Amino acid sequence: MSLSEEQVRSFLDGNPDFAHQYFEKQLSPEHVAGACEDGCLVDCSSLRELCQVEESAALFALVQDTQENVSMERVVFTLLQRLCTILQADRCSLFMYRQRNGMAELATRLFSVQPGSTLEDCLVPPDAEIVFPLDIGVVGHVAQTKKMVNVPDVTQDPHFSPFADELTDYVTRSILATPIMNGKEVVAVMVAVNKLSGPCFTSEDEDVSVQGLRPHPYMLLLHGLLAAVLC
Repeated sequence: MSLSEEQVRSFLDGNPDFAHQYFEKQLSPEHVAGACEDGCLVDCSSLRELCQVEESAALFALVQDTQENVSMERVVFTLLQRLCTILQADRCSLFMYRQRNGMAELATRLFSVQPGSTLEDCLVPPDAEIVFPLDIGVVGHVAQTKKMVNVPDVTQDPHFSPFADELTDYVTRSILATPIMNGKEVVAVMVAVNKLSGPCFTSEDEDVSVQGLRPHPYMLLLHGLLAAVLC
């Protein structure tokens, strides 16, 4: 007798202890490491420790890039790719803060970054920038308030502007936007759009923010790199 997906889900929901034991076994470090491309097996007692080892290796590689005179744009691009994966966002973008003709504004520098993107595809040339004054859009609101914003549904948010969607033929549904600060000054706004594993970004995703109580290492590195480049 075969079971439907709904029956399996119902059983697992009704038997959380069994579900925990089953998935703990199936997602053991040995199973996960065996599925890695290089087949490397790390001596870790939990999946969390295995993920921390993998994350530490990635951070070390990024620090090496900065020491080997790799362009800062490429390093920031790689950071955005990893943040996109961590947040399970469809894409991430970086808007740089600047003053032009006495007016404060935000302009795209890296746009629509995804795990499979190339830097050349996402690096925005000056003649193709999308520019937001600070009184328009969620990014402008974040730059003004200097606070992270989590928008579960853009249709219900008074600050959302469809301007970028109209230019790119894209549909934004949810947004997590974070200011990148240098001291008390905003230098950029990082935007993650459209949560892939759910209807919106969560409180756990907010902890990745540089303003969170436990800021994520990638966000801290992004913050530090941008502050260093712009000062």
